Amino acid sequence: MTDQHVMLITGGSGSIGAAVAREAASHGWSVIVQGRSADKIAALVAELQTSTEAAGIICDMWDTNAATSIMAEAAAKFGHIDAVVDCISTGRGKITGYFPDTDPADFTGFYDLSAAWFQRLAHAAYPHLKVRGGTLIAFASDAGIFASRRQTIIGAARAAVMGFVRNLAVEAARDHIRVHCISPSYVKGSDSAVKMGSERMAKAEKRAGLGLPSAEDIAPLTVFLCGPGAAKITGQVISVNGGLNA
Repeated sequence: MTDQHVMLITGGSGSIGAAVAREAASHGWSVIVQGRSADKIAALVAELQTSTEAAGIICDMWDTNAATSIMAEAAAKFGHIDAVVDCISTGRGKITGYFPDTDPADFTGFYDLSAAWFQRLAHAAYPHLKVRGGTLIAFASDAGIFASRRQTIIGAARAAVMGFVRNLAVEAARDHIRVHCISPSYVKGSDSAVKMGSERMAKAEKRAGLGLPSAEDIAPLTVFLCGPGAAKITGQVISVNGGLNA
């Protein structure tokens, strides 16, 4: 058991998850990172252990009981959990593009592994966060706030996450749990950026007066929201977009 505050990051081997882990470690948090790749998680844990207590969990979120098993394993490692940050990115199937070109056969699976996944994680995390009064953070995307072409299915799922966060925050405050959603647009260097292609990213970069954010730009906000300086803040959906949307 550790006396330090403990942060669990699901999707910790991705660009945003890893950046949040490094930022948390630099502020004295003990860190647990979850991912599917044993090699990536081992390398990140080794890096983090040079400055803080760190551990890894290998679990695939596609498993039915993933949320429950991740939380149980995380709590067993350091004795308590003070923050849970969900950085898992989902996007299987034909869910982008103009709506008539999407595949209804993929809708249910996508919703289950985006909005419903975070709801399951929140349900599993709640009793752990209640013990010391912790923070739960979802990552969504600006598609849930700003309407745009080719994002109909994505936008609906992300908006569901945001609605859940706002409602849960009102309830969870009585148990001293804070709940937020961070909503990036285009994130430089992320897997999503690679899938979008350089031309689309270049157009977005040109429109963003402050420049598109990187994972390292998003990490400090995430860690701040989990810390004592944000003790009276909850239920916020915060867009990080470099001026691309307003």
